[in-house]
Amino acid sequence: MRKHRIYCKSVSEPKDVFMLDKDQSYHIVKVLRLNTDDEIEVFDGMGSSAICKIIEAKRSLVSLNRISSLNITKPSDKVFSFILPFIKKDNFHFMIQKLCEIGASKLIFYKPDLIDQSIAKKDISKLFAKSNDVIISACKQCGTNFLPETLMVGSLNDAIQLLDNNFEVYVFDINASSVFNSHDIKSKNFVSITGPESGFSDSEYNLIEENNFKVRLLGNNILRAETAPIVIASLVQNHFDKI
Repeated sequence: MRKHRIYCKSVSEPKDVFMLDKDQSYHIVKVLRLNTDDEIEVFDGMGSSAICKIIEAKRSLVSLNRISSLNITKPSDKVFSFILPFIKKDNFHFMIQKLCEIGASKLIFYKPDLIDQSIAKKDISKLFAKSNDVIISACKQCGTNFLPETLMVGSLNDAIQLLDNNFEVYVFDINASSVFNSHDIKSKNFVSITGPESGFSDSEYNLIEENNFKVRLLGNNILRAETAPIVIASLVQNHFDKI
């Protein structure tokens, strides 16, 4: 039977005994209903994991004892980055969850010019903060020991400024004339840029043209803002790893 997985940075620290935070403790005791002497797998989000035994189980305080050696996973030689717009909350969280499961390395979130009016006046920093919980939950489920890096920026231009010449950048848009073919990818440092429900603004199009990014169409069907990145991630991951 597969052991339950929990995220905690402390698992890779020198001490064998460590405590979980309040949220993780509550999840173990009230959701998973685990108790003293039960064993779980704990990962640190940076590539390491170990089997641990529960030595104290209270609603807001769970203590663990690491009983196995650390399993250290080497980071992938591929970096799949996604520059993504803020979209409606439920769709946003669904998109992040699936990108983590497929194997995204880095997620850069930007506020698009044509942002959906349902979130235009809301504090999107709260939406970003909640994304961390979604990411941890997805990584628990899919078995990866790496949490993708996440960044929040104010605009598409700010996101682009974070890129360097080592990245191969593709922009996906329904108005593109060329269809995307994953076999055309030359670099393992792949970046995907997608827009919100209403598409890119004129100024964002100008920015894309100025940077000479490769603009591609995914296919004949128009995909939702949260679906397109998932399809892209699947195609790229399959191209390199044959998932």
